[in-house]
Amino acid sequence: MSAQAPPQGKARRAWEILRRAIDEAREDRISTTAQALAYSIFLAIPASFLVVLGVFSLVADTDDVTKLVDRLENVMPPEAAALLGESLERSAESPSSGILLTLVGLLVALWTTTSAATALMDGIQTAYGGRDERGFVKRRLIALVIVVCLLAAALLLVGLLVLGPHLERWLGGAIGEPNLTRWLWWTVQWPILLGALLLAFTVVLTLGRFGTGRRLRLFTPGALVALVVWLAASGGLAFYSASFGSDEKTWGTLSAVVVTLVWLWLGGAALLFGAEINAEVEGTDQDLPDPGEAPV
Repeated sequence: MSAQAPPQGKARRAWEILRRAIDEAREDRISTTAQALAYSIFLAIPASFLVVLGVFSLVADTDDVTKLVDRLENVMPPEAAALLGESLERSAESPSSGILLTLVGLLVALWTTTSAATALMDGIQTAYGGRDERGFVKRRLIALVIVVCLLAAALLLVGLLVLGPHLERWLGGAIGEPNLTRWLWWTVQWPILLGALLLAFTVVLTLGRFGTGRRLRLFTPGALVALVVWLAASGGLAFYSASFGSDEKTWGTLSAVVVTLVWLWLGGAALLFGAEINAEVEGTDQDLPDPGEAPV
C-alpha cells in the first residue's frame, strides 16, 4: 500500500464522501432544521441590532452607513442590506441613544443569540447521530462561545468594509503611494475576510458537536464546503433579487423580511451540510476501503 493515495483514489473518496453527505442530509432533513434555525436567528436579530446600532451610532455617521450598505450588497441580498441600512441610518442620526441601546440590547441579545446557537448545535449533533448529553449551563456557555466567534467574524467584516478604505487612503497619503496601497488593499481584503469566515465556521462546527474525537483545527473540509455553499447561495439569491425578483410586488413591505429569512435559511443549511461533510470525513477511514489497496 502506498503512503499516499493516488489522485484518482482521492477523487473517488471525495465523491463518495459528498454522495453520502447528500444522502445523510436528506435523511436528517437539514432543510427543515435550517428553517427552524432561520427563525431562531431572525428572532435574535432585533436584540442584536440594539447592540450593533448602539455601538455604530457612537463611532459612525450616515456616510459610513451608505458605504457599508453598498459593500454588503456584494455578499447579501439587496433587500436585507437595505433593511439593515435604514436602521443604521436612523441610529447614526441620534448618537445620544447609543449607550442605552447597547446596554439593553446586550442583555436581551445574550439570551436570544445563545438560544439560536443551541438550535444550531442540535442540528450539528444530528449530523453525527446520538444525543447531546451536555447540561443546560454547559450548552449555554458553548453557545456563547459560538456567538462570540460569529460576532467576531461579523465585526471583522464590518470593520474591514467600513474602516479599511479609510486606513488604506491614510496609509497611501502617508507614504506617498496611493495607487500601491489601493492595489494592496484590494488584493488582501477578501482573503482576510474569507479566512476569518472559514476559521469561524470551523470553530462553530467543532464546538457544536458532542462526543469524543473533537479537535480544533484551522479549517475542516465541512467548514470549507459550508463557506463555498453559503457564498454561492448568497450570491445567487442577491443576483435573483436584483435581476429577476418581484418580491416587492408579491410581498410589499414584507419583501425585505422574506428575503432575509430565505438568506438565513440558506446560511443555516450550508452550515448543517458542512456538519454532514465533517461527519462523513471522520467516518470514512472506517467505512470506506483504502483506495490504495487492491480489491480482494
